[in-house]
Amino acid sequence: MRVVLVSSRSFAHVLKVGEELLANAGFKVKRVSAAERPLDAAKLAKIVKRERPHALICGAEPITAEVLRASDNLRLVMKHGVGVDNIDIEFATAMGVLVANTPDTNTEAVADLTIGLMLVLLRKICEANVATHLGRWEPFIGHELGTMKVGVVGTGRIGGGVIKRLSAFDSEILAYDVNPRQDLASKYGVHYVSLEELLAVSDIVTLHVPLTKETKNMIGPRELDLMKRNACLINVARGEIVDEKALYDRLRSKRIAAAALDVFAKEPPRANPLLQLDNVILTPHIGAYTYEAIERMDRLCASIIVEVFNGKQPPYILNPKV
Repeated sequence: MRVVLVSSRSFAHVLKVGEELLANAGFKVKRVSAAERPLDAAKLAKIVKRERPHALICGAEPITAEVLRASDNLRLVMKHGVGVDNIDIEFATAMGVLVANTPDTNTEAVADLTIGLMLVLLRKICEANVATHLGRWEPFIGHELGTMKVGVVGTGRIGGGVIKRLSAFDSEILAYDVNPRQDLASKYGVHYVSLEELLAVSDIVTLHVPLTKETKNMIGPRELDLMKRNACLINVARGEIVDEKALYDRLRSKRIAAAALDVFAKEPPRANPLLQLDNVILTPHIGAYTYEAIERMDRLCASIIVEVFNGKQPPYILNPKV
């Protein structure tokens, strides 16, 4: 019987549709236990060596060469999500291991969260909630999203979803992308500008680029210093896109007004100094955590695995030459 090892925290954790699809197709599903977490590459490699899976469903844990060579049965690494910066695709390809992900399954969820974080920051919802629970009854005066100039960095699926939602608020939308989308410019009046101009004039800057060599620390000291003092930064993409130390320094000194972060360079961020600041909203990487998105991801993960082992070529294989 073929074995599917699940190191992802979220696959089949809330809903069972993916696990049931695999079981019905004759796969044995094994999960990394809570006692074995948190996972690093060495720990995961030992588990993979022990279980000898044919497929691995992973989350954000590192899928390194050490992990990939730990099972001679391994044929497929299936990302329960979109970003694959944690997977050594080049080594997987050299090993003859397929890598796949689940794009467009969490677009709506992440775009919704982005707009939610904007509203939380602008309307001071967290502060108002805490104050009211403490028995204080006082006005919290904020801003309307429709009056804001919003800069969207990265206009792929999720960035495009954010732009679609912003258009309903009548916000002025600026964008930066190495591959501008004419459809967004014509349909929603998006004005593409340089990254420097976007940072300098936007009231809200929201990040939606993948983590690559080019985007790592793309928002560093110089970029943060270009931002307006009353500006807010939102990051629901990857923590390493932002220089967290530089961000901490500028939030602490009020060089920029506020931030909302769903992602961190190291997760969970237990020792991160950003946790000590009161002008940053922090959430535990929940961008894709809606029942609807999880069902779509679970179902697609399972169906790709089944198709691969049935000799078919499913969509979303990232190294199809294997």
